[in-house]
Amino acid sequence: MGRKSKQGTSYLRLLREERGISLTEMVRLVGYTKGYISAVETGVSKPTSAFLHAYERALGLGEGSLAASAEQAISQVLTTAQAGLMPEPPKLDPALLPVANKGAVLEGVQSILLQAIAMVTAAAKQSPWPGAEIVVTFQSEHDPLTVFPELAVPWRAALRQALHAGWNVVHLWRLRIENQHRFELIARMLSMLGYRGKYQPYLFPNHVLPGAPADVIIVPGQGALWLFGSRQSKHVDSGFFFPPDSPHYPLISQFATTMRSQTQPLLEVYPERSLDFKALALQFEVEDGAQLLLKEGLSFQSMPIAIRNACIQRILQAPLVRSLQEQTHLEVWCQQLLDHHRQRVHLFEQFLQDRQHEARHVVTKTAILRLLSHGELPADDWLRDQPQSQLTVAEALAWLRHVIWLLQVYPNYQLAIVDAIDPAYFPVAWKVEGRQTLILESWQAADTEDGRENVNIIIHDRTIAQSFREHFFNYWERLSSRERNKDCVIDWLQSQVMQPVKL
Repeated sequence: MGRKSKQGTSYLRLLREERGISLTEMVRLVGYTKGYISAVETGVSKPTSAFLHAYERALGLGEGSLAASAEQAISQVLTTAQAGLMPEPPKLDPALLPVANKGAVLEGVQSILLQAIAMVTAAAKQSPWPGAEIVVTFQSEHDPLTVFPELAVPWRAALRQALHAGWNVVHLWRLRIENQHRFELIARMLSMLGYRGKYQPYLFPNHVLPGAPADVIIVPGQGALWLFGSRQSKHVDSGFFFPPDSPHYPLISQFATTMRSQTQPLLEVYPERSLDFKALALQFEVEDGAQLLLKEGLSFQSMPIAIRNACIQRILQAPLVRSLQEQTHLEVWCQQLLDHHRQRVHLFEQFLQDRQHEARHVVTKTAILRLLSHGELPADDWLRDQPQSQLTVAEALAWLRHVIWLLQVYPNYQLAIVDAIDPAYFPVAWKVEGRQTLILESWQAADTEDGRENVNIIIHDRTIAQSFREHFFNYWERLSSRERNKDCVIDWLQSQVMQPVKL
Protein backbone atom coordinates (compact mmCIF):
# COMPACT_ATOMS: atom_id res chain seq x y z
CA MET A 1 0.00 0.00 0.00
CA GLY A 2 1.35 3.46 -0.87
CA ARG A 3 1.91 5.58 2.18
CA LYS A 4 0.56 9.03 2.77
CA SER A 5 2.14 12.02 4.40
CA LYS A 6 1.72 11.98 8.11
CA GLN A 7 0.65 15.61 8.19
CA GLY A 8 -0.75 16.03 4.69
CA THR A 9 1.20 16.99 1.56
CA SER A 10 1.13 20.75 2.25
CA TYR A 11 2.94 19.97 5.47
CA LEU A 12 5.96 18.79 3.48
CA ARG A 13 6.44 22.25 2.07
CA LEU A 14 6.08 23.76 5.54
CA LEU A 15 8.80 21.47 6.90
CA ARG A 16 11.11 22.33 4.01
CA GLU A 17 10.58 26.09 4.30
CA GLU A 18 11.04 26.06 8.08
CA ARG A 19 14.52 24.60 7.52
CA GLY A 20 15.38 27.24 4.94
CA ILE A 21 15.67 24.73 2.07
CA SER A 22 14.70 26.06 -1.35
CA LEU A 23 12.84 23.95 -3.90
CA THR A 24 15.95 23.92 -6.09
CA GLU A 25 18.10 22.69 -3.21
CA MET A 26 15.51 20.00 -2.42
CA VAL A 27 15.82 18.69 -5.97
CA ARG A 28 19.50 18.05 -5.33
CA LEU A 29 18.91 16.46 -1.91
CA VAL A 30 16.14 14.00 -2.84
CA GLY A 31 16.93 13.32 -6.50
CA TYR A 32 13.43 14.09 -7.81
CA THR A 33 12.44 16.71 -10.35
CA LYS A 34 11.22 20.14 -9.31
CA GLY A 35 7.86 19.52 -10.98
CA TYR A 36 7.24 16.28 -9.07
CA ILE A 37 8.26 17.77 -5.71
CA SER A 38 5.99 20.76 -6.30
CA ALA A 39 3.09 18.48 -7.30
CA VAL A 40 3.46 16.43 -4.11
CA GLU A 41 3.81 19.49 -1.88
CA THR A 42 0.67 21.07 -3.31
CA GLY A 43 -1.35 17.84 -3.15
CA VAL A 44 -1.63 17.33 -6.91
CA SER A 45 0.29 14.02 -6.73
CA LYS A 46 0.45 11.43 -3.95
CA PRO A 47 3.93 10.77 -2.56
CA THR A 48 5.43 7.32 -2.88
CA SER A 49 7.13 5.57 0.05
CA ALA A 50 10.53 6.08 -1.59
CA PHE A 51 9.87 9.80 -1.98
CA LEU A 52 8.83 10.16 1.68
CA HIS A 53 11.94 8.32 2.85
CA ALA A 54 14.11 10.61 0.71
CA TYR A 55 12.32 13.62 2.19
CA GLU A 56 12.91 12.34 5.71
CA ARG A 57 16.64 11.96 5.06
CA ALA A 58 16.88 15.43 3.53
CA LEU A 59 15.09 17.04 6.48
CA GLY A 60 16.92 15.02 9.12
CA LEU A 61 13.76 13.29 10.32
CA GLY A 62 13.47 9.77 11.70
CA GLU A 63 12.65 7.03 9.24
CA GLY A 64 8.91 6.54 8.94
CA SER A 65 8.03 9.85 10.65
CA LEU A 66 6.25 11.09 7.53
CA ALA A 67 4.65 7.78 6.64
CA ALA A 68 1.56 6.31 8.29
CA SER A 69 -1.26 4.37 6.70
CA ALA A 70 -4.90 5.37 7.11
CA GLU A 71 -5.57 2.22 9.13
CA GLN A 72 -2.78 3.11 11.58
CA ALA A 73 -4.31 6.54 12.01
CA ILE A 74 -7.78 5.11 12.64
CA SER A 75 -6.33 2.61 15.08
CA GLN A 76 -4.72 5.52 16.92
CA VAL A 77 -8.09 7.28 17.19
CA LEU A 78 -9.83 4.16 18.49
CA THR A 79 -7.10 3.24 20.95
CA THR A 80 -6.96 6.79 22.30
CA ALA A 81 -10.72 6.76 22.82
CA GLN A 82 -10.42 3.80 25.19
CA ALA A 83 -6.97 4.29 26.75
CA GLY A 84 -4.94 7.27 27.86
CA LEU A 85 -3.58 7.32 31.40
CA MET A 86 -2.83 10.55 33.20
CA PRO A 87 0.51 11.74 31.83
CA GLU A 88 3.49 12.52 33.98
CA PRO A 89 4.11 16.21 34.69
CA PRO A 90 5.96 18.07 31.93
CA LYS A 91 9.64 17.19 32.16
CA LEU A 92 10.94 20.72 31.90
CA ASP A 93 13.50 22.50 34.02
CA PRO A 94 11.49 25.03 36.06
CA ALA A 95 14.21 27.57 35.42
CA LEU A 96 13.32 27.48 31.73
CA LEU A 97 9.72 28.48 32.33
CA PRO A 98 9.28 32.24 31.96
CA VAL A 99 7.90 34.44 34.69
CA ALA A 100 4.91 36.41 33.51
CA ASN A 101 5.88 39.73 35.08
CA LYS A 102 9.26 39.84 33.38
CA GLY A 103 7.73 41.61 30.41
CA ALA A 104 4.79 41.77 28.06
CA VAL A 105 6.63 41.12 24.79
CA LEU A 106 7.46 37.56 23.74
CA GLU A 107 9.70 36.97 20.75
CA GLY A 108 10.38 33.57 19.20
CA VAL A 109 8.38 30.37 19.03
CA GLN A 110 10.08 28.77 22.04
CA SER A 111 9.31 31.75 24.25
CA ILE A 112 5.59 31.72 23.55
CA LEU A 113 5.34 27.95 23.97
CA LEU A 114 7.15 28.01 27.31
CA GLN A 115 4.95 30.88 28.48
CA ALA A 116 1.82 28.94 27.49
CA ILE A 117 3.01 25.81 29.31
CA ALA A 118 3.85 27.86 32.41
CA MET A 119 0.40 29.49 32.50
CA VAL A 120 -1.55 26.24 32.13
CA THR A 121 0.73 24.39 34.57
CA ALA A 122 0.21 27.11 37.17
CA ALA A 123 -3.56 26.98 36.68
CA ALA A 124 -3.54 23.18 37.14
CA LYS A 125 -2.25 23.69 40.68
CA GLN A 126 -5.36 25.68 41.60
CA SER A 127 -9.04 24.87 41.70
CA PRO A 128 -11.12 26.61 39.02
CA TRP A 129 -13.96 28.90 39.97
CA PRO A 130 -17.48 28.52 38.48
CA GLY A 131 -17.64 29.53 34.83
CA ALA A 132 -13.87 29.80 34.40
CA GLU A 133 -12.52 28.34 31.15
CA ILE A 134 -9.09 27.99 29.59
CA VAL A 135 -9.38 29.11 25.96
CA VAL A 136 -6.89 27.96 23.30
CA THR A 137 -6.91 28.56 19.54
CA PHE A 138 -3.54 27.25 18.38
CA GLN A 139 -2.34 23.66 17.83
CA SER A 140 -4.10 23.04 14.57
CA GLU A 141 -2.69 22.15 11.17
CA HIS A 142 0.23 24.58 11.18
CA ASP A 143 1.19 25.73 14.64
CA PRO A 144 4.32 26.54 16.64
CA LEU A 145 4.51 22.96 17.93
CA THR A 146 5.71 21.90 14.46
CA VAL A 147 8.84 24.02 15.02
CA PHE A 148 9.53 22.71 18.54
CA PRO A 149 7.95 19.22 18.60
CA GLU A 150 9.79 18.43 21.84
CA LEU A 151 7.45 20.89 23.58
CA ALA A 152 4.29 19.24 22.22
CA VAL A 153 4.25 16.52 24.90
CA PRO A 154 4.62 18.87 27.91
CA TRP A 155 2.05 21.23 26.37
CA ARG A 156 -0.57 18.52 26.05
CA ALA A 157 0.40 17.12 29.46
CA ALA A 158 -0.20 20.54 30.99
CA LEU A 159 -3.67 20.68 29.41
CA ARG A 160 -4.51 17.22 30.76
CA GLN A 161 -3.32 18.21 34.22
CA ALA A 162 -5.60 21.24 34.12
CA LEU A 163 -8.52 19.03 33.03
CA HIS A 164 -7.71 16.60 35.84
CA ALA A 165 -7.85 19.52 38.29
CA GLY A 166 -11.35 20.36 37.05
CA TRP A 167 -10.66 23.14 34.56
CA ASN A 168 -12.80 23.31 31.44
CA VAL A 169 -10.78 23.79 28.24
CA VAL A 170 -12.32 25.40 25.16
CA HIS A 171 -10.23 24.60 22.08
CA LEU A 172 -10.95 26.30 18.75
CA TRP A 173 -9.47 24.24 15.90
CA ARG A 174 -8.65 25.11 12.31
CA LEU A 175 -8.74 22.00 10.15
CA ARG A 176 -8.77 21.47 6.43
CA ILE A 177 -9.78 18.33 4.53
CA GLU A 178 -6.61 16.22 4.77
CA ASN A 179 -7.74 12.89 6.23
CA GLN A 180 -4.47 11.81 7.77
CA HIS A 181 -3.88 14.97 9.75
CA ARG A 182 -7.46 15.02 10.99
CA PHE A 183 -7.05 11.51 12.41
CA GLU A 184 -4.01 12.58 14.42
CA LEU A 185 -5.72 15.68 15.75
CA ILE A 186 -8.89 13.72 16.58
CA ALA A 187 -6.71 11.25 18.52
CA ARG A 188 -5.21 14.13 20.49
CA MET A 189 -8.67 15.44 21.27
CA LEU A 190 -9.88 12.05 22.49
CA SER A 191 -6.94 11.83 24.89
CA MET A 192 -8.35 14.92 26.64
CA LEU A 193 -11.75 13.38 27.41
CA GLY A 194 -13.06 11.77 30.57
CA TYR A 195 -11.44 14.06 33.16
CA ARG A 196 -13.15 16.16 35.83
CA GLY A 197 -12.96 19.19 33.59
CA LYS A 198 -14.64 19.24 30.17
CA TYR A 199 -12.59 19.40 27.02
CA GLN A 200 -14.66 21.19 24.39
CA PRO A 201 -13.25 21.24 20.84
CA TYR A 202 -14.84 23.50 18.24
CA LEU A 203 -14.13 23.62 14.53
CA PHE A 204 -13.86 26.63 12.24
CA PRO A 205 -15.68 26.04 8.94
CA ASN A 206 -13.29 26.29 6.00
CA HIS A 207 -14.90 29.48 4.73
CA VAL A 208 -14.03 31.42 7.90
CA LEU A 209 -10.45 30.21 8.32
CA PRO A 210 -8.27 33.28 9.02
CA GLY A 211 -5.59 34.01 6.45
CA ALA A 212 -2.87 35.37 8.72
CA PRO A 213 -1.76 33.49 11.83
CA ALA A 214 -3.29 34.95 15.00
CA ASP A 215 -3.99 32.98 18.17
CA VAL A 216 -4.97 33.54 21.77
CA ILE A 217 -4.45 31.59 24.97
CA ILE A 218 -6.49 32.68 27.97
CA VAL A 219 -5.90 31.16 31.39
CA PRO A 220 -8.07 32.66 34.16
CA GLY A 221 -5.99 33.86 37.07
CA GLN A 222 -2.78 33.63 35.04
CA GLY A 223 -3.22 35.96 32.08
CA ALA A 224 -3.70 36.02 28.34
CA LEU A 225 -1.41 35.61 25.36
CA TRP A 226 -2.05 37.44 22.10
CA LEU A 227 0.00 35.60 19.46
CA PHE A 228 0.70 36.42 15.83
CA GLY A 229 3.10 35.70 12.98
CA SER A 230 5.58 38.52 12.61
CA ARG A 231 8.27 36.82 10.49
CA GLN A 232 6.27 34.45 8.29
CA SER A 233 2.65 33.49 7.50
CA LYS A 234 2.60 29.81 8.53
CA HIS A 235 2.21 30.03 12.30
CA VAL A 236 2.57 32.38 15.24
CA ASP A 237 6.09 33.29 16.37
CA SER A 238 5.62 36.37 18.57
CA GLY A 239 3.15 37.71 21.05
CA PHE A 240 2.15 39.88 23.97
CA PHE A 241 1.43 38.73 27.50
CA PHE A 242 -1.25 40.50 29.54
CA PRO A 243 -1.77 39.71 33.24
CA PRO A 244 -5.36 39.15 34.42
CA ASP A 245 -5.59 42.66 35.91
CA SER A 246 -4.56 44.30 32.64
CA PRO A 247 -7.22 46.36 30.79
CA HIS A 248 -6.30 44.34 27.69
CA TYR A 249 -7.32 41.02 29.30
CA PRO A 250 -11.14 41.45 28.97
CA LEU A 251 -10.70 42.67 25.37
CA ILE A 252 -8.84 39.50 24.41
CA SER A 253 -11.48 37.43 26.22
CA GLN A 254 -14.19 39.16 24.18
CA PHE A 255 -12.23 38.52 20.98
CA ALA A 256 -12.05 34.80 21.87
CA THR A 257 -15.81 34.78 22.43
CA THR A 258 -16.32 36.27 18.96
CA MET A 259 -14.05 33.62 17.44
CA ARG A 260 -15.97 30.89 19.25
CA SER A 261 -19.26 32.17 17.80
CA GLN A 262 -17.93 31.32 14.31
CA THR A 263 -17.23 27.69 15.16
CA GLN A 264 -19.24 24.50 15.44
CA PRO A 265 -18.75 21.57 17.86
CA LEU A 266 -16.58 18.80 16.46
CA LEU A 267 -17.14 16.29 19.28
CA GLU A 268 -20.10 15.75 21.54
CA VAL A 269 -19.17 13.92 24.73
CA TYR A 270 -21.61 12.23 27.10
CA PRO A 271 -21.20 10.25 30.33
CA GLU A 272 -21.11 6.48 30.03
CA ARG A 273 -24.81 5.99 30.85
CA SER A 274 -26.36 9.17 29.51
CA LEU A 275 -29.95 9.04 28.34
CA ASP A 276 -29.28 12.27 26.44
CA PHE A 277 -26.66 10.37 24.43
CA LYS A 278 -29.16 7.64 23.59
CA ALA A 279 -31.76 10.20 22.57
CA LEU A 280 -29.32 12.00 20.27
CA ALA A 281 -28.02 8.74 18.81
CA LEU A 282 -31.60 7.93 17.77
CA GLN A 283 -31.63 10.98 15.53
CA PHE A 284 -28.73 9.57 13.54
CA GLU A 285 -30.41 6.20 13.04
CA VAL A 286 -32.28 7.72 10.10
CA GLU A 287 -29.29 9.56 8.63
CA ASP A 288 -29.01 9.04 4.88
CA GLY A 289 -26.39 6.39 4.05
CA ALA A 290 -25.18 2.98 5.14
CA GLN A 291 -25.15 1.83 8.76
CA LEU A 292 -21.93 0.12 9.81
CA LEU A 293 -21.45 -1.39 13.26
CA LEU A 294 -18.50 -3.09 14.94
CA LYS A 295 -19.13 -4.33 18.47
CA GLU A 296 -18.79 -7.31 20.79
CA GLY A 297 -22.35 -8.67 20.76
CA LEU A 298 -25.54 -8.53 18.72
CA SER A 299 -27.02 -5.10 18.10
CA PHE A 300 -29.94 -4.17 20.33
CA GLN A 301 -31.71 -3.07 17.15
CA SER A 302 -32.24 -6.75 16.42
CA MET A 303 -33.60 -7.67 19.89
CA PRO A 304 -37.42 -8.05 19.91
CA ILE A 305 -39.14 -5.55 22.18
CA ALA A 306 -40.89 -8.33 24.12
CA ILE A 307 -37.53 -9.80 25.18
CA ARG A 308 -36.29 -6.43 26.41
CA ASN A 309 -39.49 -5.87 28.34
CA ALA A 310 -39.32 -9.32 29.99
CA CYS A 311 -35.69 -8.67 31.03
CA ILE A 312 -36.65 -5.32 32.59
CA GLN A 313 -39.59 -6.81 34.48
CA ARG A 314 -37.29 -9.43 36.06
CA ILE A 315 -34.87 -6.71 37.15
CA LEU A 316 -37.65 -4.66 38.73
CA GLN A 317 -39.07 -7.71 40.53
CA ALA A 318 -35.75 -9.02 41.81
CA PRO A 319 -35.97 -9.83 45.54
CA LEU A 320 -33.67 -7.04 46.72
CA VAL A 321 -34.03 -4.55 49.54
CA ARG A 322 -34.51 -1.14 47.92
CA SER A 323 -35.85 2.07 49.38
CA LEU A 324 -38.97 3.54 47.81
CA GLN A 325 -36.85 6.26 46.23
CA GLU A 326 -34.38 3.74 44.79
CA GLN A 327 -37.19 1.57 43.43
CA THR A 328 -38.95 4.56 41.85
CA HIS A 329 -35.72 5.78 40.27
CA LEU A 330 -35.00 2.31 38.87
CA GLU A 331 -38.52 2.01 37.44
CA VAL A 332 -38.28 5.39 35.71
CA TRP A 333 -34.82 4.62 34.35
CA CYS A 334 -35.86 1.19 33.04
CA GLN A 335 -38.97 2.65 31.41
CA GLN A 336 -36.83 5.23 29.62
CA LEU A 337 -34.51 2.50 28.39
CA LEU A 338 -37.48 0.45 27.18
CA ASP A 339 -38.95 3.46 25.34
CA HIS A 340 -35.58 4.06 23.70
CA HIS A 341 -35.30 0.40 22.74
CA ARG A 342 -38.77 0.42 21.20
CA GLN A 343 -37.94 3.46 19.07
CA ARG A 344 -34.60 2.01 18.02
CA VAL A 345 -36.12 -1.30 16.90
CA HIS A 346 -38.81 0.47 14.89
CA LEU A 347 -36.28 2.78 13.23
CA PHE A 348 -34.08 -0.17 12.29
CA GLU A 349 -37.00 -2.08 10.78
CA GLN A 350 -38.01 1.02 8.83
CA PHE A 351 -34.40 1.43 7.65
CA LEU A 352 -34.36 -2.15 6.36
CA GLN A 353 -37.83 -1.91 4.80
CA ASP A 354 -36.85 1.18 2.79
CA ARG A 355 -33.99 -0.86 1.25
CA GLN A 356 -32.21 2.29 0.09
CA HIS A 357 -29.07 1.59 2.10
CA GLU A 358 -27.48 -1.45 3.67
CA ALA A 359 -26.70 -2.28 7.27
CA ARG A 360 -23.56 -4.31 7.99
CA HIS A 361 -22.84 -5.49 11.53
CA VAL A 362 -19.76 -7.35 12.79
CA VAL A 363 -20.02 -9.25 16.10
CA THR A 364 -18.02 -11.93 17.88
CA LYS A 365 -18.92 -15.61 18.04
CA THR A 366 -17.97 -15.77 21.73
CA ALA A 367 -20.61 -13.19 22.66
CA ILE A 368 -23.33 -15.20 20.90
CA LEU A 369 -22.23 -18.44 22.57
CA ARG A 370 -22.28 -16.79 25.99
CA LEU A 371 -25.73 -15.41 25.25
CA LEU A 372 -26.94 -18.96 24.65
CA SER A 373 -25.15 -20.65 27.53
CA HIS A 374 -25.42 -17.99 30.23
CA GLY A 375 -28.07 -15.57 28.94
CA GLU A 376 -25.33 -12.96 29.10
CA LEU A 377 -26.16 -9.60 27.56
CA PRO A 378 -23.53 -7.82 25.42
CA ALA A 379 -20.88 -5.97 27.38
CA ASP A 380 -22.21 -2.54 26.37
CA ASP A 381 -25.74 -3.23 27.66
CA TRP A 382 -26.57 -0.87 30.51
CA LEU A 383 -28.71 -3.55 32.19
CA ARG A 384 -25.97 -6.19 32.16
CA ASP A 385 -24.83 -5.54 35.76
CA GLN A 386 -28.33 -5.52 37.21
CA PRO A 387 -29.48 -8.57 39.21
CA GLN A 388 -31.69 -10.96 37.21
CA SER A 389 -30.63 -9.35 33.91
CA GLN A 390 -29.64 -12.65 32.26
CA LEU A 391 -31.93 -13.81 29.49
CA THR A 392 -33.63 -17.18 29.68
CA VAL A 393 -32.71 -19.87 27.16
CA ALA A 394 -36.07 -19.34 25.44
CA GLU A 395 -35.41 -15.60 25.14
CA ALA A 396 -31.88 -16.09 23.79
CA LEU A 397 -33.16 -18.54 21.19
CA ALA A 398 -36.00 -16.19 20.24
CA TRP A 399 -33.47 -13.38 19.72
CA LEU A 400 -31.36 -15.56 17.40
CA ARG A 401 -34.43 -16.68 15.47
CA HIS A 402 -35.38 -13.05 14.94
CA VAL A 403 -31.88 -12.25 13.66
CA ILE A 404 -32.15 -15.19 11.23
CA TRP A 405 -35.52 -13.87 10.06
CA LEU A 406 -34.08 -10.39 9.46
CA LEU A 407 -31.22 -11.87 7.42
CA GLN A 408 -33.62 -13.95 5.34
CA VAL A 409 -36.17 -11.21 4.69
CA TYR A 410 -33.97 -8.17 4.08
CA PRO A 411 -31.23 -8.37 1.44
CA ASN A 412 -29.73 -5.11 2.71
CA TYR A 413 -28.98 -6.58 6.16
CA GLN A 414 -25.57 -8.25 6.44
CA LEU A 415 -24.11 -9.86 9.55
CA ALA A 416 -20.55 -11.11 10.00
CA ILE A 417 -19.71 -13.41 12.91
CA VAL A 418 -15.99 -13.53 13.67
CA ASP A 419 -13.97 -15.52 16.16
CA ALA A 420 -12.39 -12.33 17.48
CA ILE A 421 -11.89 -8.74 16.41
CA ASP A 422 -8.36 -7.36 16.21
CA PRO A 423 -7.90 -4.81 19.04
CA ALA A 424 -6.59 -2.38 16.44
CA TYR A 425 -10.13 -2.32 15.09
CA PHE A 426 -11.99 -2.81 18.30
CA PRO A 427 -10.77 -1.16 21.50
CA VAL A 428 -14.25 0.42 21.65
CA ALA A 429 -17.59 -0.25 20.00
CA TRP A 430 -17.99 2.04 17.02
CA LYS A 431 -20.62 2.80 14.48
CA VAL A 432 -20.80 4.89 11.32
CA GLU A 433 -24.24 6.40 10.76
CA GLY A 434 -24.92 7.64 7.27
CA ARG A 435 -22.40 9.94 5.65
CA GLN A 436 -21.09 12.20 8.39
CA THR A 437 -21.55 10.79 11.89
CA LEU A 438 -19.27 8.50 13.88
CA ILE A 439 -20.31 7.12 17.28
CA LEU A 440 -17.76 5.67 19.71
CA GLU A 441 -19.09 3.89 22.79
CA SER A 442 -16.73 2.97 25.60
CA TRP A 443 -17.97 0.26 27.93
CA GLN A 444 -14.94 -1.28 29.59
CA ALA A 445 -14.41 -0.76 33.30
CA ALA A 446 -12.98 2.65 34.07
CA ASP A 447 -9.51 2.96 35.58
CA THR A 448 -10.20 5.13 38.59
CA GLU A 449 -6.51 5.65 39.33
CA ASP A 450 -6.06 8.15 36.50
CA GLY A 451 -9.22 10.08 37.23
CA ARG A 452 -10.83 9.36 33.88
CA GLU A 453 -14.29 7.98 33.23
CA ASN A 454 -15.77 6.14 30.28
CA VAL A 455 -17.53 8.40 27.83
CA ASN A 456 -19.65 8.14 24.71
CA ILE A 457 -18.51 10.27 21.80
CA ILE A 458 -20.31 11.55 18.71
CA ILE A 459 -18.08 13.02 15.99
CA HIS A 460 -19.68 15.18 13.31
CA ASP A 461 -17.17 15.23 10.49
CA ARG A 462 -17.88 13.99 6.98
CA THR A 463 -14.19 13.35 6.25
CA ILE A 464 -13.64 11.29 9.39
CA ALA A 465 -16.89 9.34 8.84
CA GLN A 466 -15.94 8.62 5.23
CA SER A 467 -12.53 7.30 6.26
CA PHE A 468 -14.02 5.07 8.95
CA ARG A 469 -16.52 3.81 6.38
CA GLU A 470 -13.70 2.90 3.99
CA HIS A 471 -11.85 1.32 6.91
CA PHE A 472 -14.90 -0.82 7.74
CA PHE A 473 -15.38 -2.00 4.14
CA ASN A 474 -11.68 -2.90 3.86
CA TYR A 475 -11.98 -4.93 7.05
CA TRP A 476 -15.18 -6.59 5.79
CA GLU A 477 -13.56 -7.65 2.52
CA ARG A 478 -10.71 -9.32 4.41
CA LEU A 479 -13.11 -11.54 6.35
CA SER A 480 -13.43 -15.12 5.20
CA SER A 481 -16.52 -16.34 3.35
CA ARG A 482 -17.41 -18.43 6.39
CA GLU A 483 -17.50 -15.27 8.52
CA ARG A 484 -19.49 -12.93 6.28
CA ASN A 485 -21.35 -14.98 3.66
CA LYS A 486 -25.05 -14.65 4.51
CA ASP A 487 -25.87 -18.31 3.87
CA CYS A 488 -22.95 -19.44 6.04
CA VAL A 489 -23.94 -17.07 8.83
CA ILE A 490 -27.57 -18.23 8.74
CA ASP A 491 -26.50 -21.89 8.76
CA TRP A 492 -24.29 -21.32 11.80
CA LEU A 493 -27.00 -19.44 13.69
CA GLN A 494 -29.56 -22.15 12.89
CA SER A 495 -27.18 -24.82 14.18
CA GLN A 496 -26.98 -22.94 17.49
CA VAL A 497 -30.76 -22.62 17.68
CA MET A 498 -31.20 -26.32 17.10
CA GLN A 499 -28.60 -27.26 19.72
CA PRO A 500 -27.51 -24.43 22.05
CA VAL A 501 -23.82 -24.54 22.91
CA LYS A 502 -22.76 -25.08 26.52
CA LEU A 503 -19.56 -23.40 27.69
